Amino acid sequence: MNIDYNDQRFQQVNNEKQTRLNEVNNTYNNMINQSQQYYDNLAKEAENYGNKQQELQQQKTDLAIDRIEQQKDWAKQDYTKEQKGAYQDYAKQVNNYGVNAEQMAQNGLLGTGYAESSRVSMYNAYQNRVATARESYNRAVAEYDDSIKEAQLANNATLAELAHNTLQTKLELALQGFQYKNDLIKTRLNEVNNLENTYYSRWNDVLQQINKEKAFEYQKERDAVADAQWQKQYNLSKSKSSGGSGAYSMPFTDAGTDDFGNDASTQALGDYYFKSTTGADYQPRYINNTKLTKTGTKLADIGTMNGIKGDKNIWSAGGNYYVWDENHYVNVTNEYKNAAKKKK
Repeated sequence: MNIDYNDQRFQQVNNEKQTRLNEVNNTYNNMINQSQQYYDNLAKEAENYGNKQQELQQQKTDLAIDRIEQQKDWAKQDYTKEQKGAYQDYAKQVNNYGVNAEQMAQNGLLGTGYAESSRVSMYNAYQNRVATARESYNRAVAEYDDSIKEAQLANNATLAELAHNTLQTKLELALQGFQYKNDLIKTRLNEVNNLENTYYSRWNDVLQQINKEKAFEYQKERDAVADAQWQKQYNLSKSKSSGGSGAYSMPFTDAGTDDFGNDASTQALGDYYFKSTTGADYQPRYINNTKLTKTGTKLADIGTMNGIKGDKNIWSAGGNYYVWDENHYVNVTNEYKNAAKKKK
């Protein structure tokens, strides 16, 4: 039996399967794309946050350095002011018309070695004052420069840490996104496999149904052939037994050895006929709509009858007794009963 795989039922199963596969793939593809976009946005937010933190840190460091630079300027201003003040004080001291000169003049010290020594001492004091101011200024500048370097180093370390944290966050998000997307892909694959199995089972159901239909049609064809053969055999049997006494005929099927011990395999006579003991014809199992039963008694046991050839079986049905002879049943009820009375 050839299967038509273009049958509409196969096509319907395939169409339904493809529709469901498209739905599953579209659903999970959208989820995968959305998850990718979601984790990309998180990574972008983490990067923007990190950049903003670095920007704020840089502003903080720049402000600290600006303040240090301002303090350096103030230190320079103080140094300049101290230098000028020292010079002005020195100039006043050595002024020929100043207070110091008048006092020396009153004391008669002008032009003496003391006056000159005093002038040198005042100059030295002026120089010492300037040198001290310069040293303080230089020390302050060095400290401020160190503070700037420390601020810059601290800033660089903080910026590096912020960059590291940002990168780490992005990597963690990327890993989470990959794992989530991978889980979606595996789930999609499982869904597809389940659908494939489901519709493969449905496809096989259709195949089995078609096979049943084919087998049914094939059996109908065989039954039609068997019916035709039965009719032929029945007509033949009927023509042979036209002189008989009411054989009950019914449809027959193939049979092997019957319950009478006769082999009926050579002819398709079935449950309603079996091969006679002579092997020359086929006798019905029924008479007058009643099934025959073998009595176990032979014709010779009750005496011979004119015209009946051979030592044949006696059959009972409906209280009567029969012998099959020449394609018909012969009623031997009286003979059978008389023989039974004689035995008593």
